[in-house]
Amino acid sequence: MRTQTRTLIAGAVALCLASGIVGGLLGAWWAPGDQPAAVAQTATGCDVTDVAGRVFPSLVTIQVAGAEGSGLGSGSVLDREGNILTNDHVISSAAAGGRITVDFARGAAGVPATVVGRDPSTDLAVLRVAPGGATLTPIAAGDSSALVIGQPVVAAGSPLGLSSTITAGVVSALNRYVDVGQGGQPSALVNAVQTDAAINPGNSGGPLVDCSGRQVGVNSAGAQVPGGGGGSIGLNFAIPMDFARSVAAQLISTGKVTHPSIGVLAVTVTDEMARATGLPRGALIDQALPGMGAARAGLREGDVLIDVGGKPVDSVDEMLVAVRAHSPGQSVQVTYVRDGKKQSAPIPVSAL
Repeated sequence: MRTQTRTLIAGAVALCLASGIVGGLLGAWWAPGDQPAAVAQTATGCDVTDVAGRVFPSLVTIQVAGAEGSGLGSGSVLDREGNILTNDHVISSAAAGGRITVDFARGAAGVPATVVGRDPSTDLAVLRVAPGGATLTPIAAGDSSALVIGQPVVAAGSPLGLSSTITAGVVSALNRYVDVGQGGQPSALVNAVQTDAAINPGNSGGPLVDCSGRQVGVNSAGAQVPGGGGGSIGLNFAIPMDFARSVAAQLISTGKVTHPSIGVLAVTVTDEMARATGLPRGALIDQALPGMGAARAGLREGDVLIDVGGKPVDSVDEMLVAVRAHSPGQSVQVTYVRDGKKQSAPIPVSAL
């Protein structure tokens, strides 16, 4: 079974794919001087007032100034050590010696921040403020692999610099691959969550949360009609939190990210897809990249990965996290289903 939505398991190579959206309509908003404000809405089944109260203590506005210009974005507090998760494109103009400050939605303003680490290929970055410089309230972590289409979600951030702004909507699609590379810099949103909750310039890096205020995504990009102009058109994308957490953990630990890869492009077999096709839940291989681990181990298009390294996987997110638990040069034992039969094979892990 083939689909337009492809996910690069390494997350480090940009592919020019439309992700199921009419070609040419996607335009990622990059300038850290992010724009249009949005008004809080009511999402069916979601008490947005309660969500705002839970999220705002963990929400920050990020101000940057560097040789390439100045602007702003959003972020969320990860822990009490002062680590803050955001998009790489929010802080990239100041990463090489500029000034970065953080305003807490419910706390101190103008707090100096330093770059812990960046991963431009996945558009994620971690900043750090001194623990004594502000009251730090870590955001609750949600499970992005449990998201379902139609589920209410709330986006928080500072569109057009208007801090403490929230918008509400639903998960409108899952498993999008969005190529957001700029010029010669490859970058992609891996297995992105699509939502109609308005994400405008300034929301970049801020949290997408569920009705309990748990972060399930990092707001990153919005589609624009050809010619640009205007604000959100209801096609907006967030990096799944399961994946963002794994990248952030590496950045906090080492300041950089190694992208282990088994060399496949895959999509999630959802419950709906499983009912329609008879396939098991898992990661359906759309392409095994020639010369890389999966292809060398004999895996091919149409195989469904259901276990990686002893960890059951129901989605591409879970497979990404499982693969990232291994280092390049190691082998990972993978169980997959081909023509209704389970098989297993050791797959060499490469670095990208």
